[in-house]
This record gives sequence, structure tokens and C-alpha cells, in this order.
Amino acid sequence: MALSTRLQSSARRLFPNLKPEQAMAELLLERAQKNLIRFQSMARQFEQKYAQQFDEFRQQVVSGKPSPNQEQDYFDWELAVTGIDDMEAEIKRLREMSAGT
Repeated sequence: MALSTRLQSSARRLFPNLKPEQAMAELLLERAQKNLIRFQSMARQFEQKYAQQFDEFRQQVVSGKPSPNQEQDYFDWELAVTGIDDMEAEIKRLREMSAGT
């Protein structure tokens, strides 16, 4: 049994009312939602740590001489903020695919 055939069989069992493409979109949607939660959690931790929003922190880092820890936090926080935007867009796209396929 080829891998794709086995995957299609599993998709039919796990998602009996969905086409294989919809099942894949559902699985990807679940992963994107988990990633979104992880990025949101990271961003909240930095907001609490620095008691400000990312844009304010960015201005401080760009206009000053950040410590090595602040500089690393800046890159990690930026990753979280960018990840949130990316995952929100991906979730929207996957929901449209799941509903429309």
C-alpha cells in the first residue's frame, strides 16, 4: 500500500465527512493554531518583562545601546510578533480552504 493511499485511508477514517484536501487543511489549521498560541505566549512574556508593547521596545533598542540580553530579546520578540501575523494570515487562508474545498 503506497504512503499516499495509506494517508488517504486514515484521512477518511479520521475525517469521514471531509474530502482529503479538506482533511489536510484541517490538520494544517490545527498546527497553525498551536503555533499562533506559542507566538502569542512569547509576545505576552516579553510585554510583561518590559511592561510595554513591542513597538516601544523596538524604538528603545534602535535608538540606544541595548545590552546583549535586550538585543536577543528584541530578535525573539520580533520573531513572535512576525509569527503572530503569519499564523493569523495562514489560519484565515486554511479556514477558507477547509470551507471551500
